[in-house]
Amino acid sequence: MKTKGIGRRASGVGHRYTPYVIRNILICCWLGALLWRPLLAGAQEPLPTATPDADGIIYVEVQPNDSLWSIAAAAGLTLNQLLEFNGLTENALIQPGQRLIVGYGPPPVTPTTEPLPTATLPPPTPRPTQIPPRTAICLLAYHDQDRDGVFDAGENLRPAVAFTIFDETAVIANYITDGRSEPYCVEGLAGGRYHVTRSIGPNEVLTNDGNWAISLRQGDVAQLEFGSYLISPGAGMAIAPTATLAPIRLNQPTATPTAAPQTSTTTMTTPRNTIILLTAGLVVMILLVAVLFLMIRREL
Repeated sequence: MKTKGIGRRASGVGHRYTPYVIRNILICCWLGALLWRPLLAGAQEPLPTATPDADGIIYVEVQPNDSLWSIAAAAGLTLNQLLEFNGLTENALIQPGQRLIVGYGPPPVTPTTEPLPTATLPPPTPRPTQIPPRTAICLLAYHDQDRDGVFDAGENLRPAVAFTIFDETAVIANYITDGRSEPYCVEGLAGGRYHVTRSIGPNEVLTNDGNWAISLRQGDVAQLEFGSYLISPGAGMAIAPTATLAPIRLNQPTATPTAAPQTSTTTMTTPRNTIILLTAGLVVMILLVAVLFLMIRREL
C-alpha cells in the first residue's frame, strides 16, 4: 500500500509542475532569442567587402545593430586588434555610418591606359624657294673722248663722280665712283619711279644729261652711263655737247630726263667788263670835278 501511494504522489507531483517547467523553458528560449538576435542579424547581413583605399587602409562602415565584437569577428580580428587599429576602448560607443579601420593592405593599382600610337605625318613636300627677280640701277661715269654721249671701247672710267638715287619720299643710295670697279649696281629695289643725279666738277662738260627720272618694273635692271669731258680754263670757244642716254638697258626700264640737256657755253667777257669799268670811272671823275667846282666857288 505504501509503495502505491508513493508512486501516485510522485506521479501527481510530476504532473503538477510540468506547465511551469514548460513556461520556464519558453522564457529562456525567448531571452536567448533576444540576446542572439544581433548576432543572427549580422550573420544574415554580411558586412560589405572592404578594399584598401589610396593609402592602403581598409575601412568598414558601421551598420545598424553592429557591435565592436561583431565587426571584429566579421573582419577576422580580435577585439583588441580592432580597438588598437582605431584607438578605441571596450566601452566606446559606435554609430551607424561610422568608419572603422579593420586592416591594412596594398593600395589599389591604378590601371594605366596605353597611349594611342601617334600617327606619323608624311614628310613635307619640298617646294622650290621663290627668289624675287633682280631689280637694280647700275651706274658708271666715263671720259667721253669723242664727245658723242656713248660709252665706247677704250674710253676710261671717271673717278670722284658722286651719284644720288632717290624716290618720291627718301634718298635710296649715294655712291662716289672710284674709276675702277664700275658699273656700281644698287640692288634690291622695288618697282617704281626713281631719280638719279650726278655731280659736275670744275671745267667738266656733260655729254648726256646728269639728272634722270627712271621708272622700273619688278625685275628691271637699268644701266646708266654718264659721259663728260674737260675743257681748258679760259678757252674762248663755245662748246655744245650732245645729250644722249646710255644705250644699255635691261628689261626695258623707262627713263626720261627731268630737265633739258645741259649745254655749257663759254664766251668772251672782257669787252663788257671794260665798258663797265670805263663808265664807273667817268662817273667818279664827274663827281670829283663837281666837288672841286663847288669848293672853289665857295671860297670866291
